[in-house]
Amino acid sequence: MIATTWLLFVIACLGATDIVLFHTIAHGLKKHAPSRAELVSHSFRGPVYAALFLAVPNASLQGAWFWGLLALVASEIPISLWDFITERSSRAPLGGLPTGEYVLHATIALLYGAMITALIFEVGDWAHRPTRIAYEPAPVPDALRGVMAVMAIAVFVEGLLNARAAWRLGQATGADASVPKP
Repeated sequence: MIATTWLLFVIACLGATDIVLFHTIAHGLKKHAPSRAELVSHSFRGPVYAALFLAVPNASLQGAWFWGLLALVASEIPISLWDFITERSSRAPLGGLPTGEYVLHATIALLYGAMITALIFEVGDWAHRPTRIAYEPAPVPDALRGVMAVMAIAVFVEGLLNARAAWRLGQATGADASVPKP
């Protein structure tokens, strides 16, 4: 999964840029009550990407596991749509979504589509093999797999921090702590 791994790495770098530059520095979403729904969508994204960052460069997921991998990849699509829907109202009091963030999101979405295509072309035959999961690293540099493992931990923790911030903002505003509606 050479192309799939590299595309996922680029997506990870762009996503990290989005988190640091726009979510944290520009808008401080974790401190902004109207961002609760957006933070909840981000909290679901963390574990999805953490699993992808670990599985894609390291594992052979065949048979039923391949379909599980595709389901994991596909789960990011409704999460992203939810995020896109909630961002308008979340960011309105902050002056709206910056143009740079729109461009970044569009770029990530295009690369995600390319990654899905690469995945299917590179390992689509796994769907027809006997069900098994094995450690079979992609032929990419060991350093890349190591960086992606660190990114997996970081994005998982970021997801937890987003969930905590959404809960805390709900408590601070006296709102129902259940998952907010977009």
